[in-house]
Amino acid sequence: MQRVGLVGLGFIGKAHIEAYQKISNAKVVAICTRNKVRDEDSLSDYSFVSDYDELLLRDDIDLVDICLPTFLHEEYIIKAARAKKNIICEKPISLSVESVKRIFNEVEKCGVRLFVGHVLRFWPEYQSIKAYSETDILKDIEIVHAQRLGQPATWSSWFQYPEKSGGALFDLHLHDIDFLYYLLGEVKYVYAQGSQNKNGAWNHVLTTLTFENGAKAFVEASNQMPPGYPFTMALRAQTHKNTLDFQLKAGLNIESINNSSLILYENEKIIEVPVEKADPFEAELSYFVDCLEKTQENKVVPLEDVLYVIRLLEAINLSLETGHEVYI
Repeated sequence: MQRVGLVGLGFIGKAHIEAYQKISNAKVVAICTRNKVRDEDSLSDYSFVSDYDELLLRDDIDLVDICLPTFLHEEYIIKAARAKKNIICEKPISLSVESVKRIFNEVEKCGVRLFVGHVLRFWPEYQSIKAYSETDILKDIEIVHAQRLGQPATWSSWFQYPEKSGGALFDLHLHDIDFLYYLLGEVKYVYAQGSQNKNGAWNHVLTTLTFENGAKAFVEASNQMPPGYPFTMALRAQTHKNTLDFQLKAGLNIESINNSSLILYENEKIIEVPVEKADPFEAELSYFVDCLEKTQENKVVPLEDVLYVIRLLEAINLSLETGHEVYI
């Protein structure tokens, strides 16, 4: 049984709590937050602390789950590592390759394990896309189009600052860049265009990725959609014969999913692909906990993949700034 100290109680923190309630070999024993706790009734079974250092001193915590704003990740991961706690951290792990390297060096030196929440690798429809890509139906993908579109975050202002969130580039674009690397392998070069908000954060990004295997991907991310526009994610993967098309519409965020489809176009047939409904956060956290409980290798989101994706985002950022292709 992994005894969890959860840090941060925003949207993702609450999603993690709900997931842990369904995982038999993990239990949240304490929540660390400096904000006033809402939903007291649903959270009444948990103990709360406001001091992170106090949380790390507790002997009844094996695993620290960090659901804080991105700019705090490095500090909080390193503190947890030095306290000899294993760590789960939400994406993005950090905003630069150098920061990620510092984190990894400290984790290795302290002899603890770190897991990073690249949740699309556990999302049922994206898992289906990955599985199809490993069959004759969708092998040798040539072109991918992907989208991730949302309204500006209204629950906190830190998203608007590039030094704190990385903008839509790191907060949204990362998901599709990560999954495309998982799907298609290493990238040869990137080219990107976009727009910035008044603080300099890239809030709308269009990236073309050319992969070493010759495939191309066209990826769009925005956190500047107008009021009423549903949170949208989509991915269309094409071979010279077949196409697999995923579309999802949600609410303001990924809560209240109300319209999703996965359609295979194969040999002039239109096939609705059945996808088993599952909570991707539960699947992700359950897998990470199992890796600890069974002392097994993390093969789904290895840390080298996490570092490579941050390298890709840095390259995309450079392309945005220079207007040129950037080779990886």
